Amino acid sequence: MSNYPITISLDKAVHHFEVGEYPHHDERKCRYRVYENGELVASFEPDTQNFLHICRNTAGLDEALLFLLADQIEAKLQHTGDRHLDPNNKDL
Repeated sequence: MSNYPITISLDKAVHHFEVGEYPHHDERKCRYRVYENGELVASFEPDTQNFLHICRNTAGLDEALLFLLADQIEAKLQHTGDRHLDPNNKDL
């Protein structure tokens, strides 16, 4: 998966992020890394149901901003558990 942009407005400030997915083989690394202006600012780790949890807040971002970011990243994920909701799913 290639990096993709996410823009979030919070308290009259607009943040332009770039998100990269890094499949990990090592428990010390987080799966989703978030960059702003080319700098790593935060990272997230999915749980077993693909809900994201803050792994690192390198830039000390506001928690409300991190939650909005996690929501935007989750919206781009394909949740395998939602296949039964897709009327075009031929596996049913």
